[in-house]
Amino acid sequence: MSGDSRSRAVWSVGCLLALCSLCALPLWGERPGQSTATREFQKTLTLGANQTVSVEHKFGEVRIHGEGGREVKISATIRAQAHSEGAAARFAEQVRIEVSEDGQGVKIHTVYPDDGSGFFKVRIGGPSYSVDYDIAVPVDAKLWVKNGFGNVAVAAVHGWADIENSHGELNFRDGGAAKLTNSFGSVEASSAEGNVTITNTNGSVRVSTVKGTLDVKDRFASITVNNVSGAVTITGGNGAVELTDSGAAKINNSFGSVAARNIHGELTVNNNNGAIDADTVSGGAQLNGSFGSISFRNVNGYVKCTSSNGKVSGRATGSEVYVKTTFGEVALEQIGGNVVVEDSNGAINVRDIKGKASLDTSFGTIEASGLPKGVRATTGNGRIELRDVGGDTFAKTSFGAVNVQRVSGNLTIENTNGPVSANSVKGDATARTSFGAASLDDIGGAISVDNQNGAVSISAARTSGGCKNITAKTSFSPMQIRLPENAGYDLTARTSFGRITSELPVTASGQLGGDSLAGKIGNGGCTLSLTNANGNVEILKLSR
Repeated sequence: MSGDSRSRAVWSVGCLLALCSLCALPLWGERPGQSTATREFQKTLTLGANQTVSVEHKFGEVRIHGEGGREVKISATIRAQAHSEGAAARFAEQVRIEVSEDGQGVKIHTVYPDDGSGFFKVRIGGPSYSVDYDIAVPVDAKLWVKNGFGNVAVAAVHGWADIENSHGELNFRDGGAAKLTNSFGSVEASSAEGNVTITNTNGSVRVSTVKGTLDVKDRFASITVNNVSGAVTITGGNGAVELTDSGAAKINNSFGSVAARNIHGELTVNNNNGAIDADTVSGGAQLNGSFGSISFRNVNGYVKCTSSNGKVSGRATGSEVYVKTTFGEVALEQIGGNVVVEDSNGAINVRDIKGKASLDTSFGTIEASGLPKGVRATTGNGRIELRDVGGDTFAKTSFGAVNVQRVSGNLTIENTNGPVSANSVKGDATARTSFGAASLDDIGGAISVDNQNGAVSISAARTSGGCKNITAKTSFSPMQIRLPENAGYDLTARTSFGRITSELPVTASGQLGGDSLAGKIGNGGCTLSLTNANGNVEILKLSR
């Protein structure tokens, strides 16, 4: 690029930045060395029923309020600044306020000198100006307002309102249905009797007490909504969203947190790069997020969460909770129905689940308790701990320990390269592992243990009615079986490079204490099959 080209490019960028800075400031203001002139304008007209008051304006405030009667009372203050008092006064006289009326209603329009052609001349050393309006209208009037570079405030007007503003605050209260549009300024709306739609950019939005529905779109600022009777739709970006006391709600956001509380209906939240918190939802909740945590409490309907790179935690009284996540922990408690968790690279911790539980992860631990209808827990390379399970139980892992306590139904454990232990199982118990010990204690049903390179310890239940079949296999480790003294078993035991011993009387057909033994314990009846290699086998009395 030549030197002249670079100079022109720098000059163009400088002009663009100057234009942006001018647009971000009010056009008129006190300036040193300038004289000021003001002029008042007043006019009163009559507005028919179901008619509209229209205001088209820029460079100043617009305040509109409702009053009794049918009159439209227009008050305006015109201000101008120039290098002398005379010049300021002449310039103020050139500012026109055009007021007309027709079958549609009353129209108010501000016309400035050099409007649309002398912008830079006016701003840089030339005269400057503004007009502030205070307008009273009938309380049932319809409103159409377009303003720029100034605040707009509307109060106690219950007709439908369409208000568009830029570079200033927009305040709407005690009104009817409304469409509110703004940019580079905040929007506040309160006490609206009808449906409200708000679109804003680069400014916060605050809404309270809307008796209809609410639709809010905003960018680069926070959104706060409270007390909406109808459904709510919120689309945000780059700012926090907070919703309290509303009907059914749908929220989309990014780069900001979302908090929703006291939702009277269904709740749907989609958020990226921000946390989600839902509290007290009468319907179901669908919560989708990434790179932020998800938490929920007191949800009466179903809950469905999808997440990545964030923790999911919650309590719900509804019928079902489904969670799918990656690289995040899942912690659930006091769930009124079934629970399904699909995780990867994250731990799972659940307790007090009234329905069935299905828990699946990889590279993470699973801890669960208080499961009256059973559980299926699978992980890879993680530990599993299950306690107080009322139904059938399945646990599967590798490279991690499995510990199960107090199961009312049947138990199945599958593991590799890790120990397994279970205590107080009322139903049948099946365990398979390798390179880790297998310990099953106080088992009321049939027992099956298949192990390799790990010790085996089995204890039948002390209060079980009659015997139950027991089958155990291992290698390169000892095996101990504890049985009640009054039990009856048909015994087959084998080992190599080890011994077989029994504290219970055995009517044997082989040599007691050798590497194989077949016979009966008591009167026989149940299968007791014990197979070992390179390890001892001991049959012991179950202590009282």
